[in-house]
Amino acid sequence: MRILFITGISGSGKTTVLKSLEDIGYYPVDNIPVEMIYDFLNLAQKANINKVALSLFFKDKEVVKKFLDLREKLKSDMKDSEIYLVFLDASDDAILRRYKETRRKHPLSDIATSTSDAIRKEREILQSIQEVADIKIDSTNMNIHELREKVKSIFGDEKAEDFFVQIYSFGFRYGIPQESDMVFDVRFIRNPNFDPELKKFDGTKKEVQDYIFQDENARKYLEMMKDMLKFLIERFKKEGKHFATISVGCTGGRHRSVAFAEKLKELIEKESKVKVIVTHRDKDKDPVI
Repeated sequence: MRILFITGISGSGKTTVLKSLEDIGYYPVDNIPVEMIYDFLNLAQKANINKVALSLFFKDKEVVKKFLDLREKLKSDMKDSEIYLVFLDASDDAILRRYKETRRKHPLSDIATSTSDAIRKEREILQSIQEVADIKIDSTNMNIHELREKVKSIFGDEKAEDFFVQIYSFGFRYGIPQESDMVFDVRFIRNPNFDPELKKFDGTKKEVQDYIFQDENARKYLEMMKDMLKFLIERFKKEGKHFATISVGCTGGRHRSVAFAEKLKELIEKESKVKVIVTHRDKDKDPVI
């Protein structure tokens, strides 16, 4: 059985994720109490339910501790099951905007002086959960459709992957992706943006990639990145981790970082035999002038 525990900051998209998982065949349970999880999973096994997604809300650190203890017990008692803890997050500004748009109250608003204070309190409560999460998804720059597609790209396969690599291309002017485990800076590579014929394209185009990787420094850097990631993926897997987020940044996130992300995907999938998901966060933000 594959078991997904879905939690995270309120307003970051847990409901959307749960509905998306239901669409691809998971049995969803929203806000299940920690005390009911063990018995529910035993019943699910007896009913031959192969994929379950359980959404969790934590009101205090005591409940968090109970869940983390239970998670260890489940890993011991259900060794034939795949157990993933998925943490949803978004920037404070994004969450505040969403609550303002929906005019809904934050679940911790009764013990907080404002929505901002409620978000701060929830982050404190969930800190230990976030630190041990197997998969982290930052929905700051995603709409509902993009978040649904992200979920399907990670969990849509019938056969679970042992390890995922998420590669973000981004522009430094828009900020580094919050969930990054490692960041590579490619701003020193020559920039196609200054070529009038290439400026209108992005880094997914062959013409742009050919221009970038004609540079020996670009080829050497790509090879170094690949070798480092190949080494780290094996170390992460031995530590029992399931997911790594690699971010590659250039100035605007349109040309160089996109090209490097695409090439890295090809190399990692070929040599490390893991699933790689690429997201070009800022590719369409820069105006073409």
